[in-house]
Amino acid sequence: MTVRRSQLAMTAAATALIVDSLLPWYTIRWSSTTYGTGQTIEHSSTASAWTASTGWSLGVVLALVAAAGWLLWPRRLSRRARDISAAVLAAAATLTTAGTWLTVALRSYGPDATLAITPSTTNQPRLGVIVRDALNSGTVSWGCYIGVLLMAAIVWCALAATHLDPWRRSAS
Repeated sequence: MTVRRSQLAMTAAATALIVDSLLPWYTIRWSSTTYGTGQTIEHSSTASAWTASTGWSLGVVLALVAAAGWLLWPRRLSRRARDISAAVLAAAATLTTAGTWLTVALRSYGPDATLAITPSTTNQPRLGVIVRDALNSGTVSWGCYIGVLLMAAIVWCALAATHLDPWRRSAS
């Protein structure tokens, strides 16, 4: 039995999305100056899709469910329904991820923001700690961009499956 191109492409996109979800999706960068010497030290902290945002985690899960559902769909059921269902679910995943990305970008302070450390009596997170779903002082990292592209690839694989495989066209 030969592996069809669409199955291979869907499997590759889903596997790459799993790996990408563990890479940096969010980054906080800051610098500190040593008192007395004036030496500036650059710092950064990153978080994956799973530790940074519920929206990004939901997007990854929806895309993986779409890919798994597409790959494991029973043969006795309509292939057209399989393709459309997987494409709609993966599109919802892409929109969820992109929507979360836009809300993070709108809440971000920007690259020229400054931070002054002052004594506080409130229970605030320490500098450099990324708090899940409270992403407002950093930037979206390259893992998020790749994740959105991989989710779009899953949508494309689901929609283009009928047109890519000559075997499927003659068998349907």
